[in-house]
Amino acid sequence: MEILQMQNEVFLPQVVELINEGHTVTITARGNSMMPFIHNGRDGLIFAKINDGIRVGDAVLAEIRNGVFVCHRIVRIADGSVTLRGDGNVQGTERCMEEDVRARLIAVVRNGKTYDLRTSKLWKTYSFVWTRLVPIRRYMLALYRLLAMHQLPQRWQRK
Repeated sequence: MEILQMQNEVFLPQVVELINEGHTVTITARGNSMMPFIHNGRDGLIFAKINDGIRVGDAVLAEIRNGVFVCHRIVRIADGSVTLRGDGNVQGTERCMEEDVRARLIAVVRNGKTYDLRTSKLWKTYSFVWTRLVPIRRYMLALYRLLAMHQLPQRWQRK
């Protein structure tokens, strides 16, 4: 299978066009801002058109500046403005207008299994809990990265 790679500013507007036509689109995750639950290069992200409005907690594809897109979670909606934060981000947020939210992440494909974010109790629980852990997320992400990279500090390793 041949893999075609394109710059996001060329590729993602085409993805949005397909979604607006009613198609679902699967793209490979790029970047680490949605870790620990969505991994760069490993997970497929399935996006669909938003037909029923957006809500806090939704993971969405949003255009935060002309041609600059992110897949992040909505953390606040107020007066037409949407605040987004990647699950792997401890402080940084982005803002856009409601009309700049282009698609909703409806499923994640991992190791051949599809997790429907609209019905999966696991993902719904994760969303509920993880979005409320912002004050301690920094420590949890640091521990996760240590464990994931198998680089435990010497004092934590078994003897």
